[in-house]
Amino acid sequence: MSDPKERDTADVEEDEEEEYAPTPFDNPFFLPVLLGGFALWLFYDGFLNNAFIQRNLEEGDHFAIAFNRWGAPILAAFALWFTFKAFRERQADRDGEGEPPGPTPPGPTRQD
Repeated sequence: MSDPKERDTADVEEDEEEEYAPTPFDNPFFLPVLLGGFALWLFYDGFLNNAFIQRNLEEGDHFAIAFNRWGAPILAAFALWFTFKAFRERQADRDGEGEPPGPTPPGPTRQD
């Protein structure tokens, strides 16, 4: 007969293997790539796509052009920010630190 400790260890190992199933959404670079793609799309429509610009100017829809022209740099800034955070997260995982330390909370610190 087998030892119950061995059986429990085998069950735990199987549970750990089944527990973690990464998806593309778990990748820290998913959001920056998505935001960068949208920023490029908005930039193209707002500045380079003459057919889109002319059609909206003729229809009097200046909001669509303004949305694309203002949205592109805003989304690009968010993409850069989240790329920076993704690199920091990846570096922390490589160093084995887990999440990088956040800022120190304000107020006096208590040292016993």
